[in-house]
Amino acid sequence: MEVPRGADLLKYQRVVIDQETCISCGACVAVCPVSALELAEDNFKSTLLWDKCIDDFSCIGVCPVNAIHKTSEAPQELKARNGWYRFSRELSDDEKRFFEEWRKKYGVTGNPK
Repeated sequence: MEVPRGADLLKYQRVVIDQETCISCGACVAVCPVSALELAEDNFKSTLLWDKCIDDFSCIGVCPVNAIHKTSEAPQELKARNGWYRFSRELSDDEKRFFEEWRKKYGVTGNPK
């Protein structure tokens, strides 16, 4: 499956990772069909690669501690935390605008890593 680019980035709601609850088991990383999750090098907690996520949501079902939520269903306190997501590449200016539209739509106030 191809990862989204340009305006296609707006099609997906993505997931929010509760890194305080995450136990670094890697189950979500293993099941993601587009490698949109990784264990961060600094804390070994699951981290979303925002620009790769395609709403497969298989990661939610395999998390043994329920640390992953659909963005539309995630508690606001999780969406306000910094560092639970990052970008896998430099976004174009248009893609940065799409990212800001996504943040506004889902109430994400936390900043990427």
